[in-house]
Amino acid sequence: EVLIEGLARAKASSVTFHFEVMEDAAACAELAGKIKSLGMRAAIALKPGTPIESVYPLVDASPPAVDMVLCLSVEPGFGGQKFNPEVCAKVRTL
Repeated sequence: EVLIEGLARAKASSVTFHFEVMEDAAACAELAGKIKSLGMRAAIALKPGTPIESVYPLVDASPPAVDMVLCLSVEPGFGGQKFNPEVCAKVRTL
């Protein structure tokens, strides 16, 4: 959250943040609103084990709170993982 204004000054076009580091969907929507208010696109990333339903309040809002949902197919921070095909179901659901 602290970096958002610096990213805007650096002319970033979008910011992607992890759903799991926020308190809840409302906190995600608040951060996404701040990102958008600074002229950037807001995107959210979901780890493989996070239910897709977690982002429904963000994508079902009018207008949607986020511009993109990134469904990760591997756990972040660990190299050499194989593609997790279960993520395809999340993408189809969205």
